[in-house]
Amino acid sequence: MLSFRLFGVVLAAAIGATVAAPAMAQSNACVHLLVGAGFAAKMRIVSGDFATQWSDSFAIGQTKCQSLKDVTDGKNFTVEVHALAGETKKCSPENIKRVAASPSSVTFQTWGTTFGVKCQEPGTTESAEMSEAARTPNPKGAEAAKNPPKE
Repeated sequence: MLSFRLFGVVLAAAIGATVAAPAMAQSNACVHLLVGAGFAAKMRIVSGDFATQWSDSFAIGQTKCQSLKDVTDGKNFTVEVHALAGETKKCSPENIKRVAASPSSVTFQTWGTTFGVKCQEPGTTESAEMSEAARTPNPKGAEAAKNPPKE
């Protein structure tokens, strides 16, 4: 009987560990540009009146991170992604609470088109479109990786 209870506790813990939790990024915020994206991008972190500088541009298949050290512990922040020669989009979820004691990072997946940018944390509400963009290279994105537009 004790072994069944122990098994139940272990099983419940394992199931709880696999359920996607809300973003709790604490050391870095990152954006990964899926191979199905049709653009090169930049990213930054915004918290109240504070915003980091835009990152250097990065191409499809690459990840760019910025430190959260300048975001006050307990304050909310949002990650923004900018398609070169296109639109700027806030990543979902927005207003993530900074917990300085955590060494983890949050990484958002970005895909879409220059004027149809999508950006979200994996597992929040993954869509078939995100899954497709993760596997299927976009010719416009490949071209942007070779010859990034100047801004």
